[in-house]
Amino acid sequence: MIRGNEHFYIVLYSLIVLILNLDFLRDFKNIKKGLATLSSDEELEINPQSMSLLLIVLIFNFFRRWFIYLLAVLITVNTWVIVVSFILFAISLYDCFFHYSLEKVKKSNIALYLALIDSVYIVIFIIYLLNSYNI
Repeated sequence: MIRGNEHFYIVLYSLIVLILNLDFLRDFKNIKKGLATLSSDEELEINPQSMSLLLIVLIFNFFRRWFIYLLAVLITVNTWVIVVSFILFAISLYDCFFHYSLEKVKKSNIALYLALIDSVYIVIFIIYLLNSYNI
C-alpha cells in the first residue's frame, strides 16, 4: 500500500503541516492575547525550563518543521534547498532552546516568522513534488 505511493504520502504530510501552519498564522493574534493575560511563569502548570518540556518541543518541531526540511533536501538535492533548510533549522532550534520562558515567548515573534516562511517553503516543495512526479 505504501510502496510506490511514497510521493503521495509526502504531499499529504506536507499538506497537513501546511494546514497546521496556516491555522497558527490565522490564530496568532489570539494566541498573543492569551499569552498577554498570563503575568508570570508561576501561573503555568508546568515548569518551562524542564527537560521533559524541551524534549516535547523538540519532537513537535521535528514533525512540524524539520522532517519537511529533511524530505526537501533528500528529494531535491539542491544546494539552495540545503542552505535554506539549514538556516531555517538553525533558527527554529534557537527558538526551541532560548525562547522557553513566558516573557521571552510574549516578546518574540520568531514563531510567527518561522510559520510564515515554513508555509511558503512547503507550498514551493509541494509544487515541486507535483511537477516532478506528476501526482
